[in-house]
Amino acid sequence: MTQPELRNLRGYELEENLGKGGFGAVYRAYQPTVGREVAIKVILPQFANQSDFIRRFETEAQLIARLEHPHIVPLYDFWRDPEGAYLVMRYVRGGSLRNQLVGNPIDVNIALKVLEQISLALDVAHRHQVVHCDIKPDNILMDEEGNAYLSDFGIARMMKSEISGQYGTDEATTLIGSLGYLSPEQGRNDVLTQRSDIYSLAVIAFEMLAGKHPFHQFSPTVQLFKHLSEPLPRIVTFRNDLPAGVDDVIQHATAKNPDERFNTANEFTLALRNAIGGIALFIQPAPLAASQAVEVVNPYKGLRPFEENDADDFFGREALVRRLVERLETPTTLKPSAVPREPIPYRFLAVVGPSGSGKSSVVKAGLIPALRRGFLPSSANWLITQMTPGDNPMQKLEDDLLQVASRPVANLGKRLRENSHGLASILPDLFTDPGSEVLLVIDQFEETFTRGIPESERVLFLESLRNAITPSDSRLRVIITLRADFYDRPLYYPGFGALVQKRTEVVLPLSPTDLAQAIIGPAERIGVTLERGLPMEIAAEVADQPGALPLLQYALTELFERRDGHTMTRSAYKSLGGVMGALTRRAEELYSMLDTDGKQAAKVLFQRLVTLGEGTEDTRRRALRSELDTLSPQVNMVIELFGRARLLSFDRDSSTRNPTVEVAHEALIREW
Repeated sequence: MTQPELRNLRGYELEENLGKGGFGAVYRAYQPTVGREVAIKVILPQFANQSDFIRRFETEAQLIARLEHPHIVPLYDFWRDPEGAYLVMRYVRGGSLRNQLVGNPIDVNIALKVLEQISLALDVAHRHQVVHCDIKPDNILMDEEGNAYLSDFGIARMMKSEISGQYGTDEATTLIGSLGYLSPEQGRNDVLTQRSDIYSLAVIAFEMLAGKHPFHQFSPTVQLFKHLSEPLPRIVTFRNDLPAGVDDVIQHATAKNPDERFNTANEFTLALRNAIGGIALFIQPAPLAASQAVEVVNPYKGLRPFEENDADDFFGREALVRRLVERLETPTTLKPSAVPREPIPYRFLAVVGPSGSGKSSVVKAGLIPALRRGFLPSSANWLITQMTPGDNPMQKLEDDLLQVASRPVANLGKRLRENSHGLASILPDLFTDPGSEVLLVIDQFEETFTRGIPESERVLFLESLRNAITPSDSRLRVIITLRADFYDRPLYYPGFGALVQKRTEVVLPLSPTDLAQAIIGPAERIGVTLERGLPMEIAAEVADQPGALPLLQYALTELFERRDGHTMTRSAYKSLGGVMGALTRRAEELYSMLDTDGKQAAKVLFQRLVTLGEGTEDTRRRALRSELDTLSPQVNMVIELFGRARLLSFDRDSSTRNPTVEVAHEALIREW
């Protein structure tokens, strides 16, 4: 893919090629809808179309996008299609640390500043269970003031680079990371932990202080074997003005056994600073709160649904997840006695429940992780893509199929829309592997009936799905989540209605035991407790309240933020107004902070973000940020205010990548 072909890329204007590598290129670009410069990493299709990459990309990128720290390069946007994969990041002027490693030692003060900034960033990532896997000077970006920023989180795990392709060896061993900075466990393809990153960071520390890579005289392949079997050379052989303790710290950080290394990256850099002692005279040690305090990540999700990456925090729905998995079993996986006489469309499942019952969460954080773990034969190899119908379901279908497609199809949109058999006919053309199995998850399926979609488009969408999953040789599965008050809508369409009639799983309220587990489990997992009796008190408040799970999660999110040390207290819970009062009280607090013009802007904003129901509850509406910007000068301020409080959520249009805004959950519409 050449630079001219990428001049206009889904809402971004490419301006300069910043560099090319074996896997792709990085461009400086401009995003006119936001008015900012960005860097876009473009991964070549021969890598982006590998099945493992496709399966990992969306999940890995979502996890990386959540990382927030002043010295982590934020990931603004990402997508893939058969032409490549794209990661949009903050543009950092000043090049990388690699540009500063020119054969001479870096000033001790500068080296410590860089290492401390990167170690704090790494520790934040590690607390989110993210291991970088490719710490090297090229991935440490520098701004014009000499500050360091860690970039390319997770890219190495997505790529799984081949030594044979990158370094010209005969052996096609698959490794994660760059050979010169690889930890021994990476070289052995063992399990990677945060200590793997600490090893790589210590190699960089050696290189900065010594002016040379510890194994600079060897080829990358030989460097790998040195990392596997030999300690790093003593730094005093390169530089005799450093205290002997510096060697001890670096040897500790690069121990061949990961268990013998420092626990955190910041422990390593603090030990290094202490060892250097009087040489670093001009830099104050990092404050204790910034360098040593271990922050815990809030395990509750506010109003947003649980996502696949939240599976570890998802409690209380284990039985329902098992039932959903069983409903997806095909006749070939059932015992002969269990196979029904009449054919049943096993490739379709409707998950139906009231607003706020947790439909989306159980599919995203329960069912999908179970399938990824292989709970059904070969399900670990399925290609999974997710969509919401929005205002143009056929366009969204096209965009989301391309997210997992490995082969471009000419006139894809036109073929999809020719007739209701278009989807079925193009599916084999989208994948290089004829055995590829695709799971399409359609969340908020009620949007198909609430968004003013032309009837002809609605019929085409429904019939396209039905015709694509009913053939005996179909490779497509479809799961929808549907609000119970819209259950009758698909029944008006005989073909699709028959699918819903036969293949519905209802989401019932949590039992008292499961509800208590949903309250206690996430906090308990990270060593935080609730005051004695408080879980039962909270559970009792929501037990008879239909659709109260989002309110529960929001209250727990706020309660966690107000905890006393490692304890969530009853007094904080009361001050929130309990489960039923926390959301409305917070919304009212924010609204009361606005002046007269701001309050008017808030009213206009929320009117734009709601679709009024006709005999049903109102639903939220996703709107383009550019559409809202024209409403009032104060609207942007209101969006930022309610967004910081997690009452609004933000995404991007799948076609244009333009920013979108929506109410975080219908519970806010219902309660406020």
